[in-house]
Amino acid sequence: MNETDEVKKWIDRISSADKKWKIYHELVKEIREYYKNDKKKNKQNIFWSSIETLKPFIYFKAPVPYVERRSKTANPVEDAACKILEKALIHNLDSQNFDGVIKYARNDYLLSGLGLTYEKFEPVIEQVSQQISDIDPVTGEAVVEEISAEVMSDAKIVTTYIDPQKVLFDVNHVSVWEDCEWVAQIIEMTKREAIEQFGEEITAQILERGISKDEDLATTVKIYRIWDKEGKRIIYLAKEVKDRFLRVDDDVLNIEGFYPFPKPVFATLANDGLIPVPDYSEIKCQLDELDGINTRMKMTMQALKVSGAYDGAFPELANILNKDVTLVQVSDFDKVREKGGIEGFVGFMPIAQYIEALRALAERRVQLMDAIYEITGVSDIMRGNSNPDETATAVTKKTNFGTLRNQDRQNDFQRYLTDVLKIKAEIICEMFTPELLAQYAEPNANPQIVMQAVELLKSDKLRSLVLGIETDTSFMQDETADKTLNAVKTIHEMITAAFQTVSVQPALLPLYKQMIDAVVVTLPNTRQFTTALDETFTRIENELSQPDEDNEPNPDLIRAQADMMKAQADQVKNQNEFQVKQQANAIKEQEVQLKKQAEDNKVMMANKEAEMQYALKQEELARQGQTNENITTGYVGGF
Repeated sequence: MNETDEVKKWIDRISSADKKWKIYHELVKEIREYYKNDKKKNKQNIFWSSIETLKPFIYFKAPVPYVERRSKTANPVEDAACKILEKALIHNLDSQNFDGVIKYARNDYLLSGLGLTYEKFEPVIEQVSQQISDIDPVTGEAVVEEISAEVMSDAKIVTTYIDPQKVLFDVNHVSVWEDCEWVAQIIEMTKREAIEQFGEEITAQILERGISKDEDLATTVKIYRIWDKEGKRIIYLAKEVKDRFLRVDDDVLNIEGFYPFPKPVFATLANDGLIPVPDYSEIKCQLDELDGINTRMKMTMQALKVSGAYDGAFPELANILNKDVTLVQVSDFDKVREKGGIEGFVGFMPIAQYIEALRALAERRVQLMDAIYEITGVSDIMRGNSNPDETATAVTKKTNFGTLRNQDRQNDFQRYLTDVLKIKAEIICEMFTPELLAQYAEPNANPQIVMQAVELLKSDKLRSLVLGIETDTSFMQDETADKTLNAVKTIHEMITAAFQTVSVQPALLPLYKQMIDAVVVTLPNTRQFTTALDETFTRIENELSQPDEDNEPNPDLIRAQADMMKAQADQVKNQNEFQVKQQANAIKEQEVQLKKQAEDNKVMMANKEAEMQYALKQEELARQGQTNENITTGYVGGF
């Protein structure tokens, strides 16, 4: 197949994809306008609220990459390779706005149903000159020759944003991503940029006229950049140029899977194509009805006002409602009084029907908002609202349920981030020079180990390494901190127990090491402990395996055992002293309570004695006849 036929084949493919993707591209434009409320129609933008709520749940902050050995056996070369690659990745993320670009993809994922970025390799080339001295074989004189060469002094892998409105995927019998044979990006170039990229001759063909005026240099042209997976190349194509490609670049990155981007994050797919269905399409009916209700409520509120008629015989009543508090002078107040007051001369329009309509509209609006939150997965509990009468267990269950509904989305975005970093790592291993890779080694590392680690990265890439990310969301920070603290406590307790046993029975060291490794793997955020644990157990094993001179016990081991026994004895002593103090405090507390009870009894007996004396005195006065009838009123005669 000659180039002209091949160009025609690709133009047909692009044209077919353009037709099928056109509806989606128009829908993306509509969604963005609705989200930004450009037309100012949807005054209560519940769609914007839902997206803003889901944003931090899907992606919150930049991930931290880590690289570890696939094999758990000690290997200093692989350890050095892990540290070099991990440091290179971290430096790459810090040298660009990675977090901002990933948030662009996250926003597109939530709005348009498709999030995508690609990795662009940008080397920094410097011209290096070196003078070489030699002897001229003819004259025998010294000759100095200067040799210059281009050297890669630095390099960046830039994460670049791709607009969903400017992307096309293979549509020829493609059901899932793995079947996609090509991906195209639509690039809008100015004439000046096209000349720099492809030359004036090709640019003139694109514009279908000559290039003569400088003011035309801002004219835009549409270029298709096509990643051809089958041909392992990058094609630049314009529909106006039908006899040749604008440019064809060979694949130099050698990425597994070819594409410089991972599988995109998609919203709804039905395994019958790669054109996603945004969430907006699933709730559009509810959003349209909600906008209509808001419009009706606004019109009803405008109609809901006090209006009516008054008797023309009293023109002064016309302005009675102009002020909050008004007294109006009328010419014949007696007539007003006879008619039963102002009600007899003023009649108001009924507003009960407006109030009832507003109440019904408000109820329907609440129902629609609940339905939208239910469809999108944004529940009240995830927005920080809960019933104050609910128990903590009930709130936790509702929170977990709400989290699980969107957990698949969050996991898919974490997968995307991991795949992006894997592509970066592949490009680093493939394109960075050995000298550039060696710059990321530890300062005090063994040079021979470093060179072997660099050779491993250049030859083996990621086959013997495992790359992952550590990231979290705003919803899980407290939970992650608690899990990390519990993990540290667990490791400490296990090591303490193992040391006590292994000090007495060294043969049990391999068993305890395997047990601790098995537990540590299951704990969260314990990757940083694995290397230290391996080194610690290796050091202990070496010390225990060394033969003691003259068959004498190891003094360090005896000292450690004595210190451990002393620490245990001190701990028991402290516990006993604490228990004694607790018992003494309890006895003192009982004494205080008994003393207080005795004082209360003494006061109670004194009160009873006073009451009895008073009663006896009253009886004595009654017998002597010294009381009179005033005693019923509280008056008592003189004693």
